[in-house]
Amino acid sequence: MDRYQQRLLAYVIVFALVLFAGIAGFSLLEGFSPFDSLYLTIVTVATVGYGDLHPVTPAGKALAVAVIVGGVGCFVGLVTNAVEHLAYRAERERRRRKTGILVGLFFSQLGTSLLASFSWLDPERKDLARVLSDPGSFSGDRLRTLAADLGGRRYALDSRNCDLVALREALGRKVDVLSMLLQNPDLDEHSRFSDLLQALLHLWQELVHREDLSELPDTDYDHLSGDISRVYGLLVVEWIVYMGHLRLTYPYLYSLALRTNPFDETASVIVRD
Repeated sequence: MDRYQQRLLAYVIVFALVLFAGIAGFSLLEGFSPFDSLYLTIVTVATVGYGDLHPVTPAGKALAVAVIVGGVGCFVGLVTNAVEHLAYRAERERRRRKTGILVGLFFSQLGTSLLASFSWLDPERKDLARVLSDPGSFSGDRLRTLAADLGGRRYALDSRNCDLVALREALGRKVDVLSMLLQNPDLDEHSRFSDLLQALLHLWQELVHREDLSELPDTDYDHLSGDISRVYGLLVVEWIVYMGHLRLTYPYLYSLALRTNPFDETASVIVRD
């Protein structure tokens, strides 16, 4: 529940209490029926003042003043927060769609090819491919469970089996794209994707500062293995969530993404059947 929903709920509760106090108070102090008391309370809160029904006792008049002050304030707050909540939801949806476009740009420029290359370094690739080759993995509760499970998994990719020079060049060609994405304000609320971009930039910097990547000590290979494994883990989860997003919002792009699935060895961009 976001802050707008919390405030909206609070105003609804207070407004309901004002109505209840008005109904109970007017019934007790003025002897009105529950229905007349409800009518008078609503008319009082709305400041309509038809005059057909009004309190005559000092206590009833004091209650009417309290109902006006409390009820009008709550009603205005209720309407204002309802409007703010609708505006917030519209802005959040706009950001969500914009973020989806930015994530899509990342995967089309670099992410999918990088994921395909890294997946072959994963000792558990076959088990992962069996799950991620199934389109049913990208929907509903199964998607959320899978993303949580894979997000908590420890990956062990060995940088000794990776063409580090080619990786450095590939990241270098896209470093401007990574920097542009990281600076986009629409990603402020998407911390997982920002973490992925930062991890990629860090990996690129690690590779750039090593002139010769062919003869590294085992300790350095282990260090780079940790960086690559961290990037791979973030890539896997982000790709799964992105696939779920495409499935719900962009079915044509989702179809293309399935046909270029980096974990499906039988995938082909060519549509055959």
